[in-house]
Amino acid sequence: MIPKPPQSVVTITDDAALAEFAARMRERDWIAVDTEFLRESTYYPKLCLVQIADADEIGLIDVIALDDLEPLAELLADTRVLKVFHSAEQDLEVLYQRFGTMPAPLFDTQVAAPLVGLDDQMGYARLIDALLDIDLPKAHTRTDWSKRPLPPGALDYAADDVRYLAVAYHVIGNRLLEQEREAWLAEDFERMVDARRFDVDTAAAWRRIKSWHRLKPAQQQALGAIADWREREAMACDRPRRWILADDAVIELAKRRPPDRDAMKQIRALPAKTVDRHGTALLDCLQRAAERPAEPLAAPPTPPSDEEKRRIKIGMDVLAERAQSHAIAASALASRKEIAAMVAGARDLRLLSGWRAGVAGEAVLAAIKNAEAAAGSGA
Repeated sequence: MIPKPPQSVVTITDDAALAEFAARMRERDWIAVDTEFLRESTYYPKLCLVQIADADEIGLIDVIALDDLEPLAELLADTRVLKVFHSAEQDLEVLYQRFGTMPAPLFDTQVAAPLVGLDDQMGYARLIDALLDIDLPKAHTRTDWSKRPLPPGALDYAADDVRYLAVAYHVIGNRLLEQEREAWLAEDFERMVDARRFDVDTAAAWRRIKSWHRLKPAQQQALGAIADWREREAMACDRPRRWILADDAVIELAKRRPPDRDAMKQIRALPAKTVDRHGTALLDCLQRAAERPAEPLAAPPTPPSDEEKRRIKIGMDVLAERAQSHAIAASALASRKEIAAMVAGARDLRLLSGWRAGVAGEAVLAAIKNAEAAAGSGA
């Protein structure tokens, strides 16, 4: 029997109310969690609202109106309470950046859905429609959650994000139990709450620029130095990296490596105000890069050979067969990129660990090895 969704809704705008609500929620076995945030004009996402529900009530926590968020932080960090999300990645990032801890343990209904016969990567509205036959409104998908007062209907929309999530968790959890798959997700969920995933390695920021490999080695060193500086500057100013320096300006600086401000001002992609503000720092980056050995930042990506493409197809075919036999979306098991990595020799892959190894990984690897052996023998 599907439980009724929680109906009682309270908007929390004062510290005492938050403390009382968080204390109640810390007595629960699980809570459903969602967030509303903005990041259009900042480097770090700005948390605006946190929605939390149990089986009976919903709390809409107005982060902007509150002074003391410690009760919320303690609730999210309480390892005795399971936190249920849908598509948790961005929520985890904003909560980690705001509170410095990960909300663990975790259950993600989007990750769990394919294991009970639903599509991979289902959005929340589609999941609720599929499970509960409820068509959720989409009127506030572009709401500015930082403005007060919020527009009419916005809080109802926010409450729905956890109201039906609480029910979806119950339905999916029961189906996992019936299929004896509840333990399959433990490794995935542990990986999701590893805080190291959200620690920024500024030295690797150059990887965000897709055309890096088209540059000569010395130019790549310049690109790496500038991208590192841009990332640090964006973090320090809490502004989007593109506001500090656009990608095309980074590439042009790396290509030309201007020796002074006058030469820098000849680069059309580089605004004059950026040269005035950051010219000295950019010249320092170029100078440091020039002192390094002119070596590539990494091996450039190479397309697979015809034989490798054949093995990738074999691997994908076996993956699809195994996924179909277990009524699981193939994309929930592995991507084509992962199969290509396996063909190239990688073995530290998600498909070769945990439940995925038994369901499909071992069979895919065996098929790829057999194809490789057959090609080697000339069969």
